[in-house]
Amino acid sequence: MEIVLATWNPRKIKMLMELPIQTRALFSGEVNEVDETGLTFKENALLKASAVQLTSNRIVVAEDSGLCVSVLDGDPGVRTARWAPGRDNDRSLKLLEKLKQVYNTPLRDARFMSVIVIRFPDGSSTVTYGKLEGRIALSPRGELGSGYSRIFEMSSGLTIAENGLPTMEINDHHRQALAKATECIREWLIAQEARGVSID
Repeated sequence: MEIVLATWNPRKIKMLMELPIQTRALFSGEVNEVDETGLTFKENALLKASAVQLTSNRIVVAEDSGLCVSVLDGDPGVRTARWAPGRDNDRSLKLLEKLKQVYNTPLRDARFMSVIVIRFPDGSSTVTYGKLEGRIALSPRGELGSGYSRIFEMSSGLTIAENGLPTMEINDHHRQALAKATECIREWLIAQEARGVSID
């Protein structure tokens, strides 16, 4: 039995390493690049999961995430990584410019969302969610990150880039969703063993 993550992010693999089975990212060229045409994070995660062949000894895990700003009706949302041309810092500055055009009030509520889809060998599936609430800062702050992390204020009043990623990972939206996904997988494996199904 193996877990295949429909991602090339090694950090996500480490978060699932506590499970008693092999966990790996996709090999280069293993699947074609997925066109993320979904209107929601869940739809995009489903597209990624469905791109990986499901076999009798394979659990597929796929994730999609992004930043949602309330006053922008949830934008940039599923387009977070491609919301504006340029690099991460360019996109975050573009977002600040957009907010100034849209409103002149202190309403800057925002959240980072993460949605994970798990497909099991028996054809069943489940979805887990993670959310990091905060607001958009008035200007970029912090040197311990780039892009959106410099404009996203957490409840402490610090941006992610001011706080530092290792410090805030406990509350990170990715970690929340992955922790729930890990527990779902563990429960599924226990259920299979109880039925006498080998997970080797």
